[in-house]
Amino acid sequence: MKPIVLPLTVDEAFDSPKFVALCNEYRAESLRNPDGESAVPDRAAYENMIAAGIMRPLGVFVDNDLVGFCAVLITPVPHYGGRVLASTETLFVARAHRAGGAGITLLRAAEDVAHEAGASGLYVSAPVGGVLERVLPGLGYHETNRVFFRGRT
Repeated sequence: MKPIVLPLTVDEAFDSPKFVALCNEYRAESLRNPDGESAVPDRAAYENMIAAGIMRPLGVFVDNDLVGFCAVLITPVPHYGGRVLASTETLFVARAHRAGGAGITLLRAAEDVAHEAGASGLYVSAPVGGVLERVLPGLGYHETNRVFFRGRT
């Protein structure tokens, strides 16, 4: 069946029987910061960010099952004269559903959300050495930044 992307509520995500498995697969594939190993998604924080209008979550469904999600952050950046920028806080599709186009369908929907919010484009964060890092250039994305992390010493 063809993947369908819909706006996703916090309840739909967190209450989905697939959510924990998706989060575990996402963490195993993309975690580059050991501080996140035991972390669980903060339901209240997501609710607050959505209520504040700075996050717009999407879900991708196949046969009515949640198979991936994307949270698009929409923020004005004072340094750039208040221009609106959009970036992905999370972008993930279960490996079993990538060949069916669920990932590209979800990414294109995230681009639409960014455009509708007045952003000139979408920043997508991709784990170093991951599948997304390899796929994005072929979809018209170019590298703009490198993000580094240093834990407490």
